[in-house]
Amino acid sequence: MHGFPNELACLHDPVKGLTYYEVPAEYTDGSLPEKIRGMFIDRMERYGYVGFSYIIDNKFHNRSTYVLVGDDEGDIVMTSRITYRPPGSVIPFEDAERRNGGSYSLEESTKVVDINTYTYAKNRYKDAMPLLSAGLGRHANAQSAQCAFCLYDEQNNNIRDAYESIGFVLSSRFPEPIQFPTIRYRNPRSRDKCDPEPVFWRIMEWDAATILSHANRAENEYQVIA
Repeated sequence: MHGFPNELACLHDPVKGLTYYEVPAEYTDGSLPEKIRGMFIDRMERYGYVGFSYIIDNKFHNRSTYVLVGDDEGDIVMTSRITYRPPGSVIPFEDAERRNGGSYSLEESTKVVDINTYTYAKNRYKDAMPLLSAGLGRHANAQSAQCAFCLYDEQNNNIRDAYESIGFVLSSRFPEPIQFPTIRYRNPRSRDKCDPEPVFWRIMEWDAATILSHANRAENEYQVIA
């Protein structure tokens, strides 16, 4: 567990030499939250998305926990983010628009979390994703979340398949694609269009049973640190 604060370590995989850490957004030592958020922004730009807004994202950033999987050499292998939904707030998909201009909304009392798109180092996905998903499930379960949501670009089936591999399913409650007004593809996807096109995202869910299964896997398959 070199290179990252020991007090943030939660789970350890001795076989792969990987450790799962949880970093509250307000954690200031070493600017880890901003470093992880920066990796996500860089990934978006690298994959052709433009329009990330700090003003919009800060609504979620400040009530989130950033997570990372790090190796024994002190390198970040994989990252993600969990955003909570205290009373009077929303999670990202509730802040987006449907094709008809409306928005989805959850009941006020529903205990849920949003899991932000993961990033990972080249050739480390297979090693890190089992540990990351176990840690995310354990954290969501500790928050008494009844379900967890994530989003994927409906034109990117690789991301959909990756989420399905860890138990996410397409939401039957919220089946319609959504868009965020500022997020666009840098280059038009259709030959007959010149302006940047909106990105439409599909909503996926973990139910309470899936969250619990990942939480149990965290306890049974890895060394629990905190």
